[in-house]
Amino acid sequence: MKKLAIFTASALLAVSAMAGTLRDNVGCGLGTTLIGDKGDNSLVLQVLAATTNSTFGNQTFGITSGTLGCKKPTKIASNDKLNKFVADNMDKLAMDISAGHGKSLEALATLLKIPANKRAAFYAKLKANFDKIYASSSVQSADVIDSIAENI
Repeated sequence: MKKLAIFTASALLAVSAMAGTLRDNVGCGLGTTLIGDKGDNSLVLQVLAATTNSTFGNQTFGITSGTLGCKKPTKIASNDKLNKFVADNMDKLAMDISAGHGKSLEALATLLKIPANKRAAFYAKLKANFDKIYASSSVQSADVIDSIAENI
Protein backbone atom coordinates (compact mmCIF):
# COMPACT_ATOMS: atom_id res chain seq x y z
CA MET A 1 0.00 0.00 0.00
CA LYS A 2 2.85 2.31 0.89
CA LYS A 3 4.54 1.58 -2.44
CA LEU A 4 1.33 2.48 -4.32
CA ALA A 5 1.10 5.81 -2.49
CA ILE A 6 4.75 6.62 -3.26
CA PHE A 7 4.30 5.65 -6.91
CA THR A 8 1.15 7.79 -7.25
CA ALA A 9 2.80 10.80 -5.61
CA SER A 10 5.87 10.42 -7.85
CA ALA A 11 3.72 10.15 -10.95
CA LEU A 12 1.74 13.26 -10.02
CA LEU A 13 4.92 15.22 -9.40
CA ALA A 14 6.40 14.08 -12.71
CA VAL A 15 3.23 14.99 -14.60
CA SER A 16 3.01 18.40 -12.96
CA ALA A 17 6.69 19.05 -13.66
CA MET A 18 6.15 18.31 -17.36
CA ALA A 19 2.96 20.34 -17.54
CA GLY A 20 2.97 23.59 -19.43
CA THR A 21 1.56 26.85 -18.21
CA LEU A 22 -2.02 27.01 -17.05
CA ARG A 23 -3.15 28.94 -20.12
CA ASP A 24 -1.37 26.50 -22.47
CA ASN A 25 -3.05 23.50 -20.87
CA VAL A 26 -6.56 24.70 -20.06
CA GLY A 27 -7.02 27.77 -22.22
CA CYS A 28 -8.71 30.97 -21.23
CA GLY A 29 -11.81 31.40 -19.09
CA LEU A 30 -13.03 32.09 -15.59
CA GLY A 31 -11.03 29.24 -14.02
CA THR A 32 -7.83 30.43 -15.66
CA THR A 33 -8.52 34.01 -14.58
CA LEU A 34 -9.30 33.07 -10.97
CA ILE A 35 -6.36 30.73 -10.50
CA GLY A 36 -3.88 32.79 -12.51
CA ASP A 37 -0.18 31.97 -12.24
CA LYS A 38 -0.73 29.82 -9.15
CA GLY A 39 -1.77 26.90 -11.36
CA ASP A 40 1.22 26.87 -13.70
CA ASN A 41 2.83 23.74 -12.31
CA SER A 42 0.09 22.24 -10.20
CA LEU A 43 -1.92 19.41 -11.67
CA VAL A 44 -4.70 19.90 -9.13
CA LEU A 45 -5.06 23.63 -9.88
CA GLN A 46 -4.94 23.01 -13.63
CA VAL A 47 -7.72 20.42 -13.35
CA LEU A 48 -9.71 22.84 -11.18
CA ALA A 49 -9.26 25.63 -13.75
CA ALA A 50 -10.27 23.36 -16.64
CA THR A 51 -13.31 22.13 -14.73
CA THR A 52 -14.36 25.68 -13.89
CA ASN A 53 -13.89 26.78 -17.51
CA SER A 54 -16.01 23.94 -18.86
CA THR A 55 -18.63 23.82 -16.10
CA PHE A 56 -19.64 27.44 -16.49
CA GLY A 57 -19.28 27.45 -20.29
CA ASN A 58 -17.50 30.77 -20.12
CA GLN A 59 -14.77 30.16 -22.67
CA THR A 60 -17.17 30.80 -25.55
CA PHE A 61 -18.18 34.10 -23.97
CA GLY A 62 -14.55 34.98 -23.30
CA ILE A 63 -13.52 34.23 -26.87
CA THR A 64 -16.35 36.18 -28.50
CA SER A 65 -16.02 39.14 -26.12
CA GLY A 66 -12.24 39.14 -25.77
CA THR A 67 -12.49 38.88 -21.97
CA LEU A 68 -11.48 36.38 -19.25
CA GLY A 69 -7.96 36.22 -20.64
CA CYS A 70 -9.18 35.18 -24.10
CA LYS A 71 -8.14 36.90 -27.28
CA LYS A 72 -10.94 37.78 -29.66
CA PRO A 73 -10.36 36.09 -33.03
CA THR A 74 -9.44 38.52 -35.79
CA LYS A 75 -11.81 36.81 -38.20
CA ILE A 76 -14.99 37.28 -36.21
CA ALA A 77 -17.74 39.56 -37.29
CA SER A 78 -19.60 40.61 -34.18
CA ASN A 79 -20.99 43.81 -35.63
CA ASP A 80 -24.78 43.86 -35.29
CA LYS A 81 -25.10 46.28 -38.20
CA LEU A 82 -23.06 43.94 -40.38
CA ASN A 83 -25.14 40.92 -39.39
CA LYS A 84 -28.40 42.75 -40.13
CA PHE A 85 -27.08 44.20 -43.39
CA VAL A 86 -25.99 40.83 -44.76
CA ALA A 87 -29.22 39.12 -43.63
CA ASP A 88 -31.34 41.84 -45.28
CA ASN A 89 -29.32 42.01 -48.50
CA MET A 90 -28.34 38.44 -49.31
CA ASP A 91 -29.51 38.56 -52.95
CA LYS A 92 -28.14 42.02 -53.74
CA LEU A 93 -24.87 41.20 -52.07
CA ALA A 94 -24.58 37.95 -54.04
CA MET A 95 -25.10 39.86 -57.30
CA ASP A 96 -22.55 42.52 -56.38
CA ILE A 97 -19.94 40.02 -55.19
CA SER A 98 -20.34 37.99 -58.38
CA ALA A 99 -19.84 41.21 -60.41
CA GLY A 100 -17.00 42.48 -58.24
CA HIS A 101 -18.63 45.88 -57.65
CA GLY A 102 -21.87 47.52 -56.56
CA LYS A 103 -23.55 49.56 -53.84
CA SER A 104 -24.13 46.67 -51.44
CA LEU A 105 -20.50 45.61 -51.78
CA GLU A 106 -19.42 49.19 -51.00
CA ALA A 107 -21.68 49.21 -47.94
CA LEU A 108 -20.22 45.86 -46.83
CA ALA A 109 -16.67 47.23 -47.15
CA THR A 110 -17.68 50.26 -45.08
CA LEU A 111 -19.15 48.07 -42.33
CA LEU A 112 -16.01 45.92 -42.34
CA LYS A 113 -13.85 49.07 -42.21
CA ILE A 114 -11.88 48.12 -45.31
CA PRO A 115 -9.67 51.12 -46.20
CA ALA A 116 -10.56 52.80 -49.50
CA ASN A 117 -7.18 51.98 -51.03
CA LYS A 118 -7.70 48.24 -50.36
CA ARG A 119 -11.30 47.91 -51.52
CA ALA A 120 -10.58 46.99 -55.14
CA ALA A 121 -8.45 44.06 -54.01
CA PHE A 122 -11.10 43.09 -51.44
CA TYR A 123 -13.84 43.13 -54.11
CA ALA A 124 -11.67 41.08 -56.47
CA LYS A 125 -10.91 38.53 -53.77
CA LEU A 126 -14.60 38.15 -52.91
CA LYS A 127 -15.48 37.78 -56.59
CA ALA A 128 -12.83 35.08 -57.01
CA ASN A 129 -14.25 33.24 -54.00
CA PHE A 130 -17.93 33.72 -54.81
CA ASP A 131 -18.57 29.96 -55.01
CA LYS A 132 -17.18 29.50 -51.51
CA ILE A 133 -19.08 32.47 -50.05
CA TYR A 134 -22.40 31.49 -51.59
CA ALA A 135 -21.80 27.76 -51.50
CA SER A 136 -25.48 26.87 -52.05
CA SER A 137 -28.79 28.53 -52.72
CA SER A 138 -29.79 27.91 -49.11
CA VAL A 139 -26.67 29.48 -47.54
CA GLN A 140 -27.35 31.38 -44.32
CA SER A 141 -26.20 34.96 -43.70
CA ALA A 142 -23.94 33.85 -40.81
CA ASP A 143 -22.14 31.47 -43.18
CA VAL A 144 -21.76 34.25 -45.75
CA ILE A 145 -20.25 36.53 -43.08
CA ASP A 146 -17.86 33.81 -41.94
CA SER A 147 -16.75 33.17 -45.54
CA ILE A 148 -16.29 36.88 -46.18
CA ALA A 149 -14.26 37.22 -42.98
CA GLU A 150 -11.89 34.55 -44.29
CA ASN A 151 -11.19 36.80 -47.28
CA ILE A 152 -10.33 39.96 -45.37
